[in-house]
Amino acid sequence: MDGRDALIAGLVVTAWGVNFAVMKAGLAELSPAVLGLLRFSLLLPAVCLLPRPAVRWYWLALYGLCISFGQFGMMFTALSWGMPSGLAALLLQSQVFFTVILAVVWLREPVAGHHLPAMLLAAAGLLLAGIGQYRGAVPLAALWAVLAAAMSWALGNLTVKFIGRVNPLSLVAWGNISSWAAFLLLSLWLYGAGEVGRQIADLSAGGWLAAAFLAYVSGLFGYGGWGRLLARYPASLVTPLALLVPVIALLVSALVLGERLNGWQWGGVAVVMAALLVQVSGGRLRVRGREK
Repeated sequence: MDGRDALIAGLVVTAWGVNFAVMKAGLAELSPAVLGLLRFSLLLPAVCLLPRPAVRWYWLALYGLCISFGQFGMMFTALSWGMPSGLAALLLQSQVFFTVILAVVWLREPVAGHHLPAMLLAAAGLLLAGIGQYRGAVPLAALWAVLAAAMSWALGNLTVKFIGRVNPLSLVAWGNISSWAAFLLLSLWLYGAGEVGRQIADLSAGGWLAAAFLAYVSGLFGYGGWGRLLARYPASLVTPLALLVPVIALLVSALVLGERLNGWQWGGVAVVMAALLVQVSGGRLRVRGREK
């Protein structure tokens, strides 16, 4: 990986790690539904700059509803219910295992030998984190909301497999139309037009910066940079970099937000990180072992 792409990789991973603390900042001023509405409203102009992908409209709609509306709607809800941002970043990575399970069930994809122990480790880690949540002050419902966000992301991943190879930025931009419409309808149903307008009108400069960061930095730049790396380098080189996202999120949440995890939660963090390492690297380690 050359110096420029290494810089892009570092910036993308950092942006995605900081993203969770920024969500907390946005939720300090906006309800989850209205924050989602504002985030995707800011992305709407992108459809004028990017060509529509050659995908049927219902696949675009399903992609947006799963990977954007479902994922961010549940994640914003979990954070508004008190889920620590660093722990949320880690638990969201369970989408890796949900994706594998869904691909096996729906696409009949084979399961590699290292996938099963990775998923068992992940289940143990999530159990530890769940015990930690139960023993802590955070409602257990927040944990379930994060897992629902991870499942929604996994469903979006499966939708991408059905769609096939398209420009990732175009897919994100045009798929966001359905997520924007869903957040709009949800916001109007929950609060009415007057309250939605009041929340946005009362938003501070910091709130607008948070929404812009979610839309353009972690959104367009993040997905665009990640797509560039995947197009230029093997997935086995790029994908493990995502393991740094929850690490950065945990550091930022501790340093900036003052969030602290209990011993059970740190145990869950360690086990889930080990599961992710097995999931991403286990296959290569087995091949190297056979070569020796």
